[in-house]
Amino acid sequence: MKVGKILKTLPDTGGAIVVLSGGMDSTVAMRLAVERYGKDNVRALTFFYGQKQALEIECAKFSSTRLGVKHKVLDLSILGEIGQGFSANLDKNISMPTIKDILGNPRPATYVPNRNMILMSIAAAYAEVENISTIIMGLQATDMYNYHDTTPQFVEKINNVLNENRIIKISVSAPFSFMSKRDEINALIELDGDCNLLANTLTCYNPSHDGKSCGKCPSCSERIKAFIDCKIKDPVEYQIDINWEKYFV
Repeated sequence: MKVGKILKTLPDTGGAIVVLSGGMDSTVAMRLAVERYGKDNVRALTFFYGQKQALEIECAKFSSTRLGVKHKVLDLSILGEIGQGFSANLDKNISMPTIKDILGNPRPATYVPNRNMILMSIAAAYAEVENISTIIMGLQATDMYNYHDTTPQFVEKINNVLNENRIIKISVSAPFSFMSKRDEINALIELDGDCNLLANTLTCYNPSHDGKSCGKCPSCSERIKAFIDCKIKDPVEYQIDINWEKYFV
């Protein structure tokens, strides 16, 4: 998919709020928002919710600064407290599964309870205050595994609720709903000639203390596959040795 087609899927409004985790999907989404609306018309929101990969927040700070986007980090640690004993992304006592462990599971152990509805709701509140009618999220429904709260149907239903606002009609846009991570990488390369922006992103669910991605969790597996499909070496460091060259023959 050419980047021009992706940009046309973004609403024709004056700006956007980007829900920015610090991972690959949301960072590319922010880059597209800057291209579409201009950096001064984009706001980024990042949430701490007790996630094991909290180092991603520093990545979000770096990327938003690099792109010149106004950025807020909000404390949602109560979600982490609620999710103890439930989510492998929140509870240190729950082992992180591999992608093979969760394939076909309608509620993977990596699912964070009701997270995306909560994040969208808070982003909508911020959008209303900023008088911005578009929220952009890097949700993907085409991953090898998926969550019910990343699907186009879920976003559509959220938008139906947000449309009840009598003053400002806020809507959530998820431009990657029908795209792969490979498409995201290619879009970034088409925009900037490289994917160096992704060197300071953290997709991993279970990184080391120094920020190296595990290379084994479901999210790492998806990211590694995308770079292999693009025949490009991922610019982030992994805890495992990946012989990238063997895939590029």
